Amino acid sequence: MNSSTTEKGFSLIEVVVSLFILSVSVITIYNLIISTATSSFDLEQRYLAKEVANNRISLIHTLEKSLKPLQRSGEMVMGGQKWQWDETISNGPSDEFFEYEIFVKLKNEETYIYTTKGLYSK
Repeated sequence: MNSSTTEKGFSLIEVVVSLFILSVSVITIYNLIISTATSSFDLEQRYLAKEVANNRISLIHTLEKSLKPLQRSGEMVMGGQKWQWDETISNGPSDEFFEYEIFVKLKNEETYIYTTKGLYSK
């Protein structure tokens, strides 16, 4: 036999270490994709809730302008989803203004996704 023969290939330890590094990399990339998808979904929900509130603000300033303090709520379809809005109109900081506060959430959900406040003239 020749004593100077060299063995070619990988040892078991090298294979195990490389598989470990590969699995950690795959798990990290998977978590990044899941996190990005979740953030994107949350951002879309917040955007749609803001648009519902903007629609309510436009209506408050034009067609549904209240001349006295009140509370009202309703539903609206936006982005293929049903949204519930609740608004409170109260006396403002001076006699010239009313203050409104709008809360928006998905229908049948507990927590509000978006809230906004503002003033309009009497």
